[in-house]
Amino acid sequence: MIAADSSEMQVLSMLRGADLQEALADRAVVAAPPPDRLAGPFTHIVVDEAQELDVAQWAMITRRCPSRSLTLVGDPAQSGHGSSGGWDELLEPAGLSGARIARLGLNYRTPAEIMEAAAEALHEELPGATVPVSIRSTGVPVRHAGCDRLAEELQAWLGSRAEGTVGVIGAAHVLEALEETVGAAGPRVRALTPELSRGLEFDLVVLVCPETLGGRGLGGGGALCRDDPGDGRAADPRSPGPNAQNVNCCTDVRFPLA
Repeated sequence: MIAADSSEMQVLSMLRGADLQEALADRAVVAAPPPDRLAGPFTHIVVDEAQELDVAQWAMITRRCPSRSLTLVGDPAQSGHGSSGGWDELLEPAGLSGARIARLGLNYRTPAEIMEAAAEALHEELPGATVPVSIRSTGVPVRHAGCDRLAEELQAWLGSRAEGTVGVIGAAHVLEALEETVGAAGPRVRALTPELSRGLEFDLVVLVCPETLGGRGLGGGGALCRDDPGDGRAADPRSPGPNAQNVNCCTDVRFPLA
């Protein structure tokens, strides 16, 4: 390059000088950034609660998994996006198709009493939806009562137990009207919308005015209460708490390797 320099001042010949070479040499060691272990690519990804992902989240996953070999665990009937078209509707925006679906037929978490009430509401909203069979029963039925009895129900339950928490689940405008009642019950009682209650567990769940949450709710108006066995036994830690109105109808969707 220096030999081919045809400029009048032979500027490139200055590169032979030690002073310029020293000035141009960058002897500082640049540390390489640590690798991002979550950046991929991955040959296979397992996704839980897949029904809750939006388009941007699906794009993040598919970019990290070029093979599009995925195992998805979730339940379209529990989608917070209000989807009722099953997996095809949920996955179409992500450009995913050709899924193999395996349905889980046994429910190890939700008691039969809760499933019976939840199944009725589920079939009203999604006719033909799969409802798994609960393998256990607590012997405690779902109880219905008017909302005017909420304070009485809370006081009776809290007064008979030194420990345990209560979740009052309902639409935001319903909970706002009951704010004083719930607040007076004390710190062991929390009022939450269904969206905020997902994943939490309580020893007693009161579903207030379920008809305001869409559809006909779980058996009409009033409150739906789910309690522990009430005979001195501890509440089963696997009980679904605020998820009592949901159905653990999980499916596994696996996309074949491309």
